[in-house]
Amino acid sequence: MDPELTEKIKRGKALFDQGRIHEGLDLLIEASEQAPNYPDVHNQLGLMYSMLGSYQMAVNSFKKALDLNRNYIEAHLNLSITYNEMGKYTDAVGEYENAMKLEQVEGMLTKGMKAKLANAHKELGLTYLEIEEFKNAKREFLRALKIAPQYLDIRTLLGNTFIKMGEYDEAIKELENVVGANPQYIDARIKLAVAHYKKGEKDTANNILQETLTFAPENEKVKAFLRLSEKDQTNEL
Repeated sequence: MDPELTEKIKRGKALFDQGRIHEGLDLLIEASEQAPNYPDVHNQLGLMYSMLGSYQMAVNSFKKALDLNRNYIEAHLNLSITYNEMGKYTDAVGEYENAMKLEQVEGMLTKGMKAKLANAHKELGLTYLEIEEFKNAKREFLRALKIAPQYLDIRTLLGNTFIKMGEYDEAIKELENVVGANPQYIDARIKLAVAHYKKGEKDTANNILQETLTFAPENEKVKAFLRLSEKDQTNEL
């Protein structure tokens, strides 16, 4: 590469790192016109466009980088994150999986990347849940948890999915993990009670709800579930 061009790219990246994104962008655009066949330049352009909120321009740049090098893992990941920002969760997951096929990329993922990729799987799972495609929802929540196992909201969604699938033991296992990590996670406690209730363990369900009321006495949802459970037990007597 021409030394002058190399210096231009270096200065453009330095400006980006300093937060002077527009100035860096101008230099990288010039560099991409002078050296259109360098995937690193297009990947860097994509990052700059993404930072400026010009997501479609970012997508175009990342795709150009991938046209030049299909095995460019970082470009796949950056494209995945950009799709996530655009709400294109299916495309986001697809690009992440493309990267995974090339190499084990766990070491390349920053905390922010993991959060966004896990969110993409979560959003897909919620979509499947809404249309009652529970097996697909389960798959997406499991994929999200593989990336970010500490996300209790996603584990709660997985537990709820198991309930809808009639897999109550699996639901109880997941929801107990959530409650163990955060004993005052009310939604998880309610769903745990529901899992026990549907399994026929109504006393256990009632005990969970009663305990929940000790620290959330005004929670109407907990009280409603408890009334329903107690009424059902009374009717059985």
